[in-house]
Amino acid sequence: MKRTKFFGVLALMIIVASLGTVSAFGGNFFGMDPEREDIVNAVEANDYEAWKEAMSNRLTEEKFNERVARHEARSEMREHREDKIQAIEAGDYEAFKVAAEDWPMLSNIQNEDDFEILVQLHQAKQDGDYETVEELREQLGMLGGFGNHKMSGQFGR
Repeated sequence: MKRTKFFGVLALMIIVASLGTVSAFGGNFFGMDPEREDIVNAVEANDYEAWKEAMSNRLTEEKFNERVARHEARSEMREHREDKIQAIEAGDYEAFKVAAEDWPMLSNIQNEDDFEILVQLHQAKQDGDYETVEELREQLGMLGGFGNHKMSGQFGR
């Protein structure tokens, strides 16, 4: 009898917790967009007007400003990335320090010796010598695992 009562109370607690979660998130689990269902339904029904209305709810000044800020941040990152690559290719440690100061991925490049290894790593990548890239990457303590050769996208154009 005690066991039945325990499981009954446990089931009731789970139901109450579930209802609380639904209420807290407004039925919006795991960040799913509640407007998305209206958009999907409009597309499935081939209803342009319903789709247009559902999409217009997403068009706010706040969302526009968020996109502008993300665009500006990406543009700045691309600019700084080019500065870093140019400094690496020129072997200019001082320029690299300035360009990489806000790039956490390269925070382990602490001195000119580390920078020289980074220059070699960049050249090895440009040459397609991924075995050397891997060795130098490990020597610098850089994380790998991106793409076929552990460093795709880094330091390349």
